[in-house]
Amino acid sequence: MSKNLTDVQDVFLGKINHICNKFGLNNIMAQLYALSYLSKAPLSLDEMSERLKISKASVSINIRALERYGVVRKVWVKGSRKDYYEAEMDITKVIMESFKSMAERRLLEIDDILKSSYDVLDSVDLKNGKEEGVKVLKERLDKLKNFYTQAQVLFNLYNSGVLNKLLGGGLIKKKFNKGAEK
Repeated sequence: MSKNLTDVQDVFLGKINHICNKFGLNNIMAQLYALSYLSKAPLSLDEMSERLKISKASVSINIRALERYGVVRKVWVKGSRKDYYEAEMDITKVIMESFKSMAERRLLEIDDILKSSYDVLDSVDLKNGKEEGVKVLKERLDKLKNFYTQAQVLFNLYNSGVLNKLLGGGLIKKKFNKGAEK
């Protein structure tokens, strides 16, 4: 690979790191996906490790996670016994799967917060006049629970495929492709 191409990839990988930090995503997984996406041929674990200057064990763990998410796949390379991987080239699918995974984790966290908070709230003696803030706290928890319920409905709609058709293969994709043609 030429020095110029390596420099372009380095800039791209650096920007990917920056974006991932803002979204709280795993930098290594993003870099591995980006590296695979930009590569013209499947890459071995050794090649990825050497290129990103990270351990082969870290590459192995993270590439398998990417494989479970369906954004990279193991491929056979004639004449080699090593494992090679290539990226899913449908970037819309990759981004939507990332958002889906992130949303699922956040919804589980909110559910846990709500359950824990309601458990503590239920243990407070509401008849005791000293706990005036309890009513306000309950009202705010109820608002958060309402938001959580709405978010869960949207998430379930996405998982059912209704939103996926709109976002992944429908209107948004068509607009995105029109913008890319210009």
